[in-house]
Amino acid sequence: MRRRRGAIAAWQQWSASPLGRVLSSQAAQAAMTPRAERVIDLLDLSFGKRYVDFGCGTAPYAHLLADRAGMDVAPVTVDIAPGPMVDLVAWPEKLPFADGSIDCFTSFYFVRRFDDDVVHLFGEELQRVLAPGGSALVLEVAPVKNARLEAVHHRVLGGGCTTVDLRGWGRLAALFTECGFDAIDLVNVGPFIVPPIPRVGVLLRRA
Repeated sequence: MRRRRGAIAAWQQWSASPLGRVLSSQAAQAAMTPRAERVIDLLDLSFGKRYVDFGCGTAPYAHLLADRAGMDVAPVTVDIAPGPMVDLVAWPEKLPFADGSIDCFTSFYFVRRFDDDVVHLFGEELQRVLAPGGSALVLEVAPVKNARLEAVHHRVLGGGCTTVDLRGWGRLAALFTECGFDAIDLVNVGPFIVPPIPRVGVLLRRA
């Protein structure tokens, strides 16, 4: 419980800071995330689907995706702390959705703040709430081999986090392996342009 309170407090403080507000803008989110059209294609976002974004912050990118996909229903935005554009407050281990009720799910650059046990339970919850044929896309910053550069990345990415755990594709995929998904695919989204920080993504699917 203490760790949870600390994570929430750190995220709230970061979100309210000037830098946090800038990085949570739609323009910044679009720059940090792969092309909207690619995400839409990966998830098959379209009219009639129910879409949820976890770790939404101010939720600009989720709404951008929904608008470009021509969805008829706004995305449901979920975060660990309340905010002006947050629809629901929840923790990763207990998503507030019925079994098989979500078609598309995203979580962008958020799981690094949680330990392995929480991420694995998050995976079990994703498998539970995804509808047949549904998919979830989890994107995060990847670690690097250079120790000094890795330390710099941890400092840069530490805003809003009590701890930072950067996982490569193998570790990240392993946490979701025993959660019951029918397919787990590597999504190569390329590095950030400046600085060249690598990213990793997994696409989790139910048949």
